[in-house]
Formats: sequence, structure tokens, C-alpha cells
Amino acid sequence: MKKVISVILAMLLLVMSFAACTKPDDGKTTTPPVTEAPQVTEPAGESKGTIAVVSYVTSAPYFAFGKSVAIKAGEDRGYDVIWTGTPEVDTPGLIDIIDNLIEQGVDAICLASGDTSSVVPSTKKAMERGIKVVSFDLDIEAEGRDAYAGLMDLAELGIPQVESLVASIGEEGEYAILTGVLTNEFLNSRIDYVTEYAEEHYPGLKLVTIEGQNEDPDEAYAAAQNILTAYPEVKAIMSNVSTGVGPISRAIEDAGKIGEVYACGQSSPNLAKPGMASGACVSAILWDTAKWQEWAVTIAANLIEGVDMPVGKLDIAGFPDAERIEGNTFYFYETFYFTPENINDFDF
Repeated sequence: MKKVISVILAMLLLVMSFAACTKPDDGKTTTPPVTEAPQVTEPAGESKGTIAVVSYVTSAPYFAFGKSVAIKAGEDRGYDVIWTGTPEVDTPGLIDIIDNLIEQGVDAICLASGDTSSVVPSTKKAMERGIKVVSFDLDIEAEGRDAYAGLMDLAELGIPQVESLVASIGEEGEYAILTGVLTNEFLNSRIDYVTEYAEEHYPGLKLVTIEGQNEDPDEAYAAAQNILTAYPEVKAIMSNVSTGVGPISRAIEDAGKIGEVYACGQSSPNLAKPGMASGACVSAILWDTAKWQEWAVTIAANLIEGVDMPVGKLDIAGFPDAERIEGNTFYFYETFYFTPENINDFDF
């Protein structure tokens, strides 16, 4: 209908222009003023709805890196995407944002919250109003969301950490692990994956020590120095948390052991860049944070549209290993290896 009206308007303008060019009663020919005819275009396709992507630290490169990818993922499915959140950790502010989105009547909220429980009353209110709630990155309490769009059981990251070790030193040699809090059960379960996988697949590797660093860069640096002193034959120090590779690399550099010992394991790319530039690190792992936001938007769109996603392997474009497990948890199983060749392609 809009197209027909536009065509009729354009024809009327042409008729009026022709009439204005005819001779008036005084016999003189006049030229009408030049005007631009309206463009006759097809109307844009209507949006299917709006998906909000909400992060608890939007200023962090970890989240900001995924903004354009999240928006495009929504657009590709026909949705408008609101990308928002609190610039710094601010749970009350995050709750206010969720409440405002509810009042706006969005169709889905993809939420990365640093607090697993405080946001739940608001997310439950959203669900009561028919808004789909999908948590990503850190999960929230299950009663407060329709689904968790996760990467994997993060304890299983121990397996690619071993592959990062092998990419650094080969299949034989001594290595140490630098973890976070030594008593953290979750981190210890990841170390179990490391040791079991290494023993099965690379029996030539020998774990000599496990040290903690409490997520403190200075403690991580000091612990790495101690390892280098106490274990002169060590070939690699593996980080079991994403903050360790940078301090480990600096300790290797300051000890003059570049080319003899390598930092490896988990790291965000920005923390690994200096070590990769110096040669103290040649392999690190994490995940593509932008891909994770794309995953959350994809799950949200499927929930809105009522796409059947049964427990087990899923056929979802762009996510070949996608799987739904019990408890409305969806994994896409895609870790990423950072190397000196690709490290500068990432900024988080």
C-alpha cells in the first residue's frame, strides 16, 4: 500500500509540473521552480522485535569487543538490538537498566551479570511479562532466566590449556601451574582436567608444582619468579586463570629466560600481547568474547520464535558444536588459541 501511495504521489507531481509549464492566460510561457521529486522506494522490512544485550562492565574491552557483533547477529535475524549496561560494576544500576528495558517492552534480554542473585527479582518480572531472559558469560540463578547461553563447562578449559602447553614446549618437559586461589574448588577441578588429560595424551610432560596468586598481578609475578628459581629445569608455567600470562611473561623476561621457558594457558589477548612481542609467550587460550555475545543473541532469537531446541546436539548455523544440556543450558564449545600471528586482531 505504501508503495502504491508513493507512486501516486510521484505521478501527481509530474502532472502538476506539466500543467505549470503550459501557457497562462497572458500568453507567456513560464518555467516552474525546480523541486526534487520524492524518492519512490520499497519500504524497509519490519523488525521482528527488540533484543537487549546487557553487560555489567561495558567499559571493559572484554565486553565492548562484542558490541558490533551482537548488533549484527540481531540484525541478521531481523531484530533491533539495544547494547547497554553499566560502565563499571554497579549492581543497583544494572537492575535499573533491566527494569527500564522491561518498561520499554523489549522481547528479550541477554544478560551478563556479575551478581548471580540480586538481579533475579527483576529478571523474573521480565519473564512474567513474556520477555525472554538469557544469561551469558557468568550465569545467574536458574529461576531468573529462561536459558543460559554458555561456552562450556569452564572446568573443561583445562584441556585446551594443555594443548597450549604442548604448542609451546612440545610433548615432553617439566611445567608448573599458576592458579588463582589455591582452595577454589572450581579452579581445582580445572587443574584435574589438566593433569588427567596430560597424563593420558602426553605422558612425557611432568607437573612439578602448583602455586596460587589470588588474582593479584604482583603475586603472580612473584610466584613465577619463585618457580623459575626453585625449578631450574621447568620449561613452561601455565596460567589457570586469565590474568596470569602477563605477569608470568614479565618474570621470564626479567630472568633472561626467553626461549628457555614459556608462559602459556589462559589469558585475555591484551595481557598476552607484551609476552608474545618479547617471545616469552607463543600460545595462550581463551575464547572469542564477541562470539559469545552472538551466541546469546542467537539463543534469544530462537526462544522468541519458538524454535525447537531439544536436549542434545543442535543444528544452529555458525555454531557447529552447539548442544543443549539439562537445565536449559546451551553450550557452543569454541575456545580460541592466541598466537603471535593473530594476537593483534583482538582487543580485550
